[in-house]
Amino acid sequence: MKKRYLTPLLLVGLMPLLTHCASQQDVQNLSYNIRSINKKLDDMKMNTVEQMQQRQAMSSGYLDQLQADMLKLKSELDETAHMNRLLQEQNKELQLSLQNLAIQQEEKLTVKVAELDSRITSQKESLTAMQLARIQDAERRSKAAKMAADEAMRKAQQAAQLRAESEKGDISHLKATSQKVLFSPANTTVEPDTTDTTTAAPVAIIKQSAVKSATSTVVAIDSYAQAMQQYRDGNYKAAFTLFEKTATQRGSSNALIARYMMGESLFKLEEYDQAIIQYQQIISSFPGNPQAAKALLRQGEAFEQLSDTETARIIYKKITASYGSSPEAVTAQQKLSTL
Repeated sequence: MKKRYLTPLLLVGLMPLLTHCASQQDVQNLSYNIRSINKKLDDMKMNTVEQMQQRQAMSSGYLDQLQADMLKLKSELDETAHMNRLLQEQNKELQLSLQNLAIQQEEKLTVKVAELDSRITSQKESLTAMQLARIQDAERRSKAAKMAADEAMRKAQQAAQLRAESEKGDISHLKATSQKVLFSPANTTVEPDTTDTTTAAPVAIIKQSAVKSATSTVVAIDSYAQAMQQYRDGNYKAAFTLFEKTATQRGSSNALIARYMMGESLFKLEEYDQAIIQYQQIISSFPGNPQAAKALLRQGEAFEQLSDTETARIIYKKITASYGSSPEAVTAQQKLSTL
């Protein structure tokens, strides 16, 4: 670009010297060329300046736009930085609040866990005490029932012994008299006899004893049948009275079953404590009898009705251990699986 400007200047400077050497036509041609060159230089100058001005203006506009954008970006960056600072502060506050809340919750949970542990320990102690009390109460009831059964058995044995001694005494102290007793199915009569019969009186008394025994048996059977009927009809109190009469009747073949049914009547009346004692009399007096296994099973069910599942469990285990081949042992095992 600089070379273009230097060439015309050199030509202008050398024109005086060249005029002395060139012709007039050459000078004119040279002047024309110079004017053409100058015109081109002016055109180029105008065009270049305008373009440069336009470019400068455009660049200035771009720069202004860039500065505006930069200011906007800077403003946005400042705002973003401010928001970040606010968020960081809020985040710190939130973290601090969360930490405090976690500490408070942990302290509360620790207190609650301690309270729950204390309650669980207290409940375990109470449950253990209740179980021990129930077991002791069951043992006490069992001992009381056994003592009652033993006392009843002792009284029964004493009564039987007294009756035997009484009958023996009556027979051994009899003497021959002038009367003898004749027994007939219709009535009993006393007929005078003047003959001396030393063996007639004992024979007559033995016959009277046989009649009394047969009569007692008939009464016992009748009481037992009536008791069963009352039981089937749902009259459990009346059934209990009749079963008790049968159980205490001398020579009754249904005495043991009647005692068991006395317990059943009490069970139906929901008098479970009394039923347990009644069953215990059978268990203590007749441990090898099949009725003992039934009585023991019903005793466990009575304890269940009294909400004493621990004692019931002990009884069911005893049934499976002592009466393993009986149907009651199967039932007891099934009940153990549900407790």
